[in-house]
Amino acid sequence: MNSPQSHEATKEKKLFEPITEHEEYEGRNIVDAAYSLHTGLGPGLLERVYEVCLCHELSKRLLIL
Repeated sequence: MNSPQSHEATKEKKLFEPITEHEEYEGRNIVDAAYSLHTGLGPGLLERVYEVCLCHELSKRLLIL
């Protein structure tokens, strides 16, 4: 069995490209739609219900067709 590596050994310099303004806008809208859905419907429904409602909300916001 391999012994776990130290925290320092697992650090790697990861380079990420900045996202575009359009990607930032869409990401914020997706998170906002999910949050609104969660607060509006609350807990206890089947995952499929949340999925359908999220798709509907996103289509209303013109993020998906």
